[in-house]
Amino acid sequence: MFLKQNLWASCLLGLFLTGCASQPATQVSRPLPAAEREQALDAMTEFKVLATLGVTTPGESVSGNLKWQQDGAYYQTSMTNFLGFSVFELQTHAGGAIVKVNGETHQAMSAGALLDYLSGWSLPIEEMQLWLKGLPGPSSENLQRDGMGRLTSFTLTDSRGRQWQVSYSDFFPDAKSLPRKMRLQSDETLLKLVIREWQP
Repeated sequence: MFLKQNLWASCLLGLFLTGCASQPATQVSRPLPAAEREQALDAMTEFKVLATLGVTTPGESVSGNLKWQQDGAYYQTSMTNFLGFSVFELQTHAGGAIVKVNGETHQAMSAGALLDYLSGWSLPIEEMQLWLKGLPGPSSENLQRDGMGRLTSFTLTDSRGRQWQVSYSDFFPDAKSLPRKMRLQSDETLLKLVIREWQP
């Protein structure tokens, strides 16, 4: 009886190991051809991003968790520090933008100008729906691409006339090859963004 039980156990273990060994490894998708990939990225008009953002200026250093939700032409975003306290909340609509900082709510036509004024540091937020996805804006220059055709760096002029050097150092292993790590540098501000998750 004991021998039969051991025999059955051995058979079951063998089947289990065989099944495990036959499971296919996780496949890493090769990025789409460059033109097709950029068309797919441009077609992404509704998405959500969860990320870690670090901001360094001559007089301040801020880091925390960033949420970004794009809904067509409009977006809403918020940042909290690592203790969970709000740094800012921002929402755009047909009439402009609403920003909440330090418990106070403010409205203006320009989201970028309002955030600059209230937070004390700059962010090319009005172009963010493009550079988040790894796309240049109409005013971008000096575009550099890797061997797969993915944009790895470019110079961005934001809506307030400031120049930013944008660079991408890592991408997600999917067909769209969405950016994972990026860096933006202006004369006074350094931004480091690490995206943890893209959601449709």
